Amino acid sequence: MSPTIFLLLVVILTTGAACAALAAERRRRAALRRLAEGWRMHYTPYDRFRLAARVASRLPAPGAGAVRVKDLIYGLEGAEIRYIFAASYTTGTVAAERRHAAVVMFAEPRERREDAPVELLIAPQGLPIVEQYEHLHKRLRAAGTAAGPA
Repeated sequence: MSPTIFLLLVVILTTGAACAALAAERRRRAALRRLAEGWRMHYTPYDRFRLAARVASRLPAPGAGAVRVKDLIYGLEGAEIRYIFAASYTTGTVAAERRHAAVVMFAEPRERREDAPVELLIAPQGLPIVEQYEHLHKRLRAAGTAAGPA
């Protein structure tokens, strides 16, 4: 095979893989946007509220670093603001760093206070991403009905 044909083949395969990744990203975002609309909440693919710094110390891994938040679903529920999002973070030392991801949910009072405790709920890792969001939302609804009417 000549170098020119090989280069052309590599460029075509790379472009195809990039297009497939972009299409998958758009499908995931559309599915999460539909979930948010169905829950009467809002969706943004970015960390609009700078949650990464606020949840970094509360993630399940001590010393979690390089925390990133994306695919944020948020909305008002009574006197609280509810957030459901995908968090990714690294653990380990420099030589053995590993990247982890989790779908996380928490609520905070509308009038945020620095001393207010934040309890993170984390979705089971084995589920597809959209199902992790649904799992946390169902868990929230089940807790709401168990507590009685508001």
